[in-house]
Amino acid sequence: MIVLQPQKLSTHILFGFLLGLTVIPQFSCKDQAVVKSAFNADQVHLANQTLIEITMEDVFNPPVATRIFAYPNLVAHEVLNHQKGSSFMNQALKDSIFTIPDGSAEVDYTIASMAAFCDVAKKLVFSEYMIDSLMVKFHDQAITAGQSEAVWKESLAYGQAIAESFNTWASKDNYAKVKAADQYLIQATDSSWVLTPPNYEQALEPNWKNMRPIFIKDLNEFKPKPRPIFSTDKTSEFYTQAKLVYSQSKINGAAEKKTALYWDDNPNEFNDAGHNVHFKHKVSPPAHWINITRQISISRKENFASAVSNYSAVATAMYDGIIVCWFTKFTEQLVRPVTYIHKYVDKTWQPLIQTPPFPEYTSGHSTVSGTASSILERIYPQTSFTDSTEVPFGFEPRTFDSFYAAGQEASDSRFYGGIHYKFGVDNGFENGKQIGNFIISLFNH
Repeated sequence: MIVLQPQKLSTHILFGFLLGLTVIPQFSCKDQAVVKSAFNADQVHLANQTLIEITMEDVFNPPVATRIFAYPNLVAHEVLNHQKGSSFMNQALKDSIFTIPDGSAEVDYTIASMAAFCDVAKKLVFSEYMIDSLMVKFHDQAITAGQSEAVWKESLAYGQAIAESFNTWASKDNYAKVKAADQYLIQATDSSWVLTPPNYEQALEPNWKNMRPIFIKDLNEFKPKPRPIFSTDKTSEFYTQAKLVYSQSKINGAAEKKTALYWDDNPNEFNDAGHNVHFKHKVSPPAHWINITRQISISRKENFASAVSNYSAVATAMYDGIIVCWFTKFTEQLVRPVTYIHKYVDKTWQPLIQTPPFPEYTSGHSTVSGTASSILERIYPQTSFTDSTEVPFGFEPRTFDSFYAAGQEASDSRFYGGIHYKFGVDNGFENGKQIGNFIISLFNH
């Protein structure tokens, strides 16, 4: 449970009695034995770093990546709530998804939490060997920390039991049907999205709008603001907005270009140099925000429970947020700036960064950045931080005065890059903040 702070403190703790402790007392109804915790937040950070690496290795697109981050972190959070005899998901969803097993006195809930994390993660990815390697590391770390094999096995079994129930629930999220459904059919109207350069890919995840959200009951409750009515009239608001994208590309200075490239976060960038065609794999927008969560949690020396709570809140908000965004995208089916500008403004114009293969409204990166930044801002109000996520890709670290500032910059980057109208990024960011504030309220009960 996250407790919000009125001041710039990072003392929000999932379980108040854990604050400052290096051990977690665990009591069964039958036995008052105490099991010291083998793990601290380092294992939570390692688990999420591994997921980031897997999403790059397996080239998961942004919507799928949000699912991969959300489910393992959520089940880890669920296990910790079972320690105090309650189910977070049952309470949040007002449903009876989980029964709470009687934990023996030999359960280390930090081990059980990471065991559940890995068990759920392994069902979501292709590179299962990376999860297996992670579990080997966890075993060795637990034994090195002084935990017995008996406690390891008991804790592993407990975590896997929770994961089994979670996986049953997760299997009903429509993923299989969504991935097997028909491709998007191009609409024969001037306002409708069409395949875009440079490689004219088919629409990415056109059926993601049919995924079951985790916490949002009705997607219509989180509709973004209405967009301008499509028009080719040069006196219309829509034409003005398209021309604004075009004009911005002409006046972008070094700062705007660096911002667009820093937040590009294209997980499968297409590169064409003569006969040399290749793809460059980078972090996706949700992976970028998971890494920001990792960096701030490490810098604040969060304990195990607090780290699990933070990752879970950010990841689930991005997951629900991107479902709302894709619902909007494939309902609006709005044409991208590159297509509109080529037809009505300048047929030779090119955006600074590559236009991703799906409709314009609203911006996915803006929505994800709105959800994640709003949650982190509530946890760490007006906190400056430095983001080094893009250093491996040749960028210098960037420092921000707050998480909202980082989220706003990430959102604006899509406008500077020429792939979104200003109303697409602004309304997407505000919509994401609305979703993030709703999700954090659930973690605060």
